[in-house]
Amino acid sequence: MKKITMSPTAVLVGTVVVIGICLTLILHAYRKGEARGLVSSIRHGKLERLENNKWTHMAAAEEVSTGERLRTDESALAVIAFSDAAEFLVGPSSDLEFVKDTKEFQARLDRGALWLKSNLRKGTRMSITTSIATAGIRGTSFSMVFGEGEKLVCVCTCSGEVEATAETGQTLRVSTGHYVPLTAKGPVPEAAETSLPLLEK
Repeated sequence: MKKITMSPTAVLVGTVVVIGICLTLILHAYRKGEARGLVSSIRHGKLERLENNKWTHMAAAEEVSTGERLRTDESALAVIAFSDAAEFLVGPSSDLEFVKDTKEFQARLDRGALWLKSNLRKGTRMSITTSIATAGIRGTSFSMVFGEGEKLVCVCTCSGEVEATAETGQTLRVSTGHYVPLTAKGPVPEAAETSLPLLEK
């Protein structure tokens, strides 16, 4: 059998190629670990993203990453899905930011309404923060967070359980079929209330 020999140049080129492939795989794995979502649909109005201090129009199928601030106009409904966290329905006149965080998925709602269906991996959690309260979520749940700027926030749970933490540090468990309203500098309820009377109206 004929012995195959490789020149030093060929060996060097082969080594560089192998290193390049390894670096590409490492980079891909790193990017895969980032929280990236997708705009599934936009109905009726506009969804905008803040880029270089300017609001720019977004379209369905565009990517959304943590660290970005979004807003909807007075008639818009936008669905944004993060496969490892939750599917969000952003209501009209909403202003929110998907916060960069290495420990848990976070979103900040400055105003508006946000419905979410979480799909978290075991052992992970996410939180929705407003200026008045924070809703902490583990596992699978379907919830709504509504905020009127710095005046009022309401956390409602359709299924699962959410922990609502007020400015005072007091935490309330909001289980299926319950809600808790929190006002700025107002008294914190002793417990979450049933949503049934509201649904019957």
